Amino acid sequence: MNVVTDRYVKFFSEIKKGDIKILDSGVSTELERRGCHMGESYWSGRVSIDAFETLVDVHKAYIDSGADIITTNSFASSRLVLIDSQDLKNIDEINNKNIEAALMARENLGANDVLIAGSLSHQVAWDWGGRKFKKQSDIPVADEDMAQAFDETISYFENGEVDIILLEMMTIPRRINLLFESLFTTDLPVWCGFSAKRYGKNSSLCSWHDHSVQFRKLLEHTRDCNFDICGIMHSSVDIISECLDEIKCILDRPLMAYPDSGYFKPPNWQFEEIISPENLLDYSEGWVEQGVSVIGGCCGLGPEHTKALTKLKNRHIT
Repeated sequence: MNVVTDRYVKFFSEIKKGDIKILDSGVSTELERRGCHMGESYWSGRVSIDAFETLVDVHKAYIDSGADIITTNSFASSRLVLIDSQDLKNIDEINNKNIEAALMARENLGANDVLIAGSLSHQVAWDWGGRKFKKQSDIPVADEDMAQAFDETISYFENGEVDIILLEMMTIPRRINLLFESLFTTDLPVWCGFSAKRYGKNSSLCSWHDHSVQFRKLLEHTRDCNFDICGIMHSSVDIISECLDEIKCILDRPLMAYPDSGYFKPPNWQFEEIISPENLLDYSEGWVEQGVSVIGGCCGLGPEHTKALTKLKNRHIT
């Protein structure tokens, strides 16, 4: 049903009063740690049908660690990612089970106040039209194909009882335009997560996927878009603070931050040189001082990081 849940209304009112909320960390990272198969092009896209119980357990682990929001395993399960795989025929089952797993985890633990965020990206399969690309922004996807995929994923969320739509890795202006056109008709609350990177020691902040797009320009591009919360995600901890300053200058919304950490060596998706939970907490205390209301983790980070971040819950933003 396409309505704003009472759970979300209560949650968002607490944020506006200054409460700190904890988002989960990397779902796919934790699935890989638990032995789930990661596809080279579709990552954890089909885990919901291969290892459903494990997916439920991962969500439960994050709730047990103190997460106030858990994220569906849908970052890489749209037809834009599954298009050339044998799993396109299973797209309905994959996405419905992604939502079902999060709902089941919340119900099993009686964690009725926990929000379920439907993860939605504009990620496209690296192999497209028989060619392999190195840059997401170079992949020539037709507008109608993008729109179809976005509309389809949004409909899964509307019918599946998620509380919010969480836009992840917003980095490519053209795709962002098409995505917000698809979001125009939904009543579900939207949170928007941008990703940034510095391509040289003294270079300015740029879009994570395209060094030709300045991070500030990316933010300005979404100034008139409709979302409740925005922030920086899937970006290195050492640039989060600067990104937050940029966001605060352009977008007047409550803030969130959830960095990634380390790097992986394909095809195993095993992250190395990951920040410790204690160091992440140290960084996060500074982000709270900058006004961040929602803090979590992305790729490379796990339930142990979520647990450390719960120490921020006794803080209050004024």
